[in-house]
Amino acid sequence: MKKTLLLVLCLVSFIAKAQINPKFYGEPEDFKELKTRPLIVEILEEDPKTVKKLSNPKKADELKDYQSFIREFNADFKVYVQKYWKLNDKFEYKTVSEVDALNKAKNKSYAVLRFISLNDTGNYGLKTGSTVPAIGYTRVESDRRGPDSKIYLPSRYFNTEKSLSEGDYKYALQILEANVNWIIQNNKVLNFDKYAEKMAKDNCVKLNGKTLLVEDNMMMKGRSKDEAKKNFGGDLKFVSETELNDAIVNKKKKTAVLYSVPYGIIKSSAIVVQISRLTYFKVIVDCETNEILWLYMPNGFNYGANISNQITEGEFTKMAECKVL
Repeated sequence: MKKTLLLVLCLVSFIAKAQINPKFYGEPEDFKELKTRPLIVEILEEDPKTVKKLSNPKKADELKDYQSFIREFNADFKVYVQKYWKLNDKFEYKTVSEVDALNKAKNKSYAVLRFISLNDTGNYGLKTGSTVPAIGYTRVESDRRGPDSKIYLPSRYFNTEKSLSEGDYKYALQILEANVNWIIQNNKVLNFDKYAEKMAKDNCVKLNGKTLLVEDNMMMKGRSKDEAKKNFGGDLKFVSETELNDAIVNKKKKTAVLYSVPYGIIKSSAIVVQISRLTYFKVIVDCETNEILWLYMPNGFNYGANISNQITEGEFTKMAECKVL
C-alpha cells in the first residue's frame, strides 16, 4: 500500500503537538548547554485510543498504516540519528511516556531529538485537520508545544515503500545540526526559515556546474520537463526517488537534489466550512556537503506564489538566475 506521511499524521494523536510557526524557543545559551547533555532519541508509542478508534474492520488499512509508520520510524530514527547526528556524544533511547515522566519530574539532564506533528487551529477555533511533520531538538524540561529548535521534514505523495527515506533523515538531521551550530557560533537565534534563506544566499553560486536531480513526479501538471531544462540552463535530470535518495546518501560529487517540504497551512473559511491547504517550500541541497544552495519559500502567501508540492518552469528560471549571482 502507498504510504503517505501526511495522511498517517492525521491519525497519530500521540505525537508531540505544536503550533505551526517558525519560532525557535531556545536561546543561544540553551543550545550551548544542550550540546553537553546526553541525548534522548525519543521512541514513538501506539496510542490505545487511536488503536481502538481504528479497530473497525472498515479502517483496517488505516490501522495497518498507523502501526507500520510507528515501527518504521522507530527503527530508522535509531539508526540514522546514530549515523548523522554529531552534536551530542552520548545517546539513550526512551519512549514518549518515559520522556514525559522526566518532564513532569522537572528533570534537566537531557537533550531530546523527537518527531513532532505541527498542527494548526483555524478560524473560529476549528481545527484544520492538516499537520506538518518535523524533527525537534530541545531540552527535556521544555514544553512539547514549544521546542527549542525544529526542522520540517520532506514528504512525497508517490512513495510506495516508506514514509521517509534515509536521504530525508540525513537532510533533516544534518541541516538542523548546522542551524544549531550557527546559533552557538554567532550567539544569535536564527529560526530555520531565516537560516535557510541566509545559507541559500551565501551558497547560491555553488549550484553552478552541478547536476540537479529532481524527483520524476515533481513537475506541475501541464508543465513541460523540456521547458524546465531549458529554463534551468544546466544539467537537470528527472529521476526516481531511489536515485535521488542514493545520490544524497552516497555524497555524489558535483550533484544536488531538490526537496519539496511542507511548512505551513493556508486556509479560508466561512462560519461552518473551513478549507485548509498545506503550503510547501523548495530547497536544493548539495549531495557532498549537505549545504543549502537554493531556496524558494513563499512569504506571507503572497498572491500568485506557487505554494504546492510541485514545481513550475518559472522556478527553474529562478534557479538559473541564482547560479550567476
